[in-house]
Amino acid sequence: MLKVEDIHVYYGNIHAIKGISLTVERGEVVTLIGANGAGKSTTLRAIAGLNLPSEGAVTYDGEPLGALSPPNRVGKGLILCPEGRQIFANLTVAENLNIGAYLRKDKKKIAADLERVYTYFPRLKERISQLGGTLSGGEQQMLAIGRSLMSQPRLLLLDEPSLGLAPLIVEDIFTILGRLNREEQLTILLVEQNAHLALNFANRAYVIETGQITLSGDAREMLSNPEVQEAYLGI
Repeated sequence: MLKVEDIHVYYGNIHAIKGISLTVERGEVVTLIGANGAGKSTTLRAIAGLNLPSEGAVTYDGEPLGALSPPNRVGKGLILCPEGRQIFANLTVAENLNIGAYLRKDKKKIAADLERVYTYFPRLKERISQLGGTLSGGEQQMLAIGRSLMSQPRLLLLDEPSLGLAPLIVEDIFTILGRLNREEQLTILLVEQNAHLALNFANRAYVIETGQITLSGDAREMLSNPEVQEAYLGI
């Protein structure tokens, strides 16, 4: 479904991504783990079209994306749920969710998808008229994921969904993500600071260090890899 081939990304003179290659198959959950500043979020942004690679290629459903704009990538179902949630604080829950459907014209399906989001996140329905900025951190993360679902993702690029949240809220959110993957075959490329959580959730994993992939394989097997245990699992 997604093929990233030898991409390089620069921030000015900083060589942030140094030849990363990875694949994501339809229906998979794939995770990228690594230290802060390793290049995980930059990789997602490159795939989403926000930081275009200077070299290499990103192919989605067999189509090279090249310089395709971020909105056009959204239209193809390639959706980024960003780090830090980035909801619209001065808009209501309902308005935030409707922004996720901004590119869509199918009003009946939009209404059905809105109810679907409320089914997965009933707390959002309870706060439908509440301003986004007044929600708790966990509710804002639910809203950010719900907004992404309103864009009809086929591949969800999910950046640090557990950041700053209480463990019980994280458990709730990942339970819902698991349902989306199983029940709707939503494909997920996950960046997650909690390596133990990510490796238990994903099918496959890549380890990124200083802008390069240093290890890849079955996510559960990585849980017992001594290098991963020492560097990321605190063992």
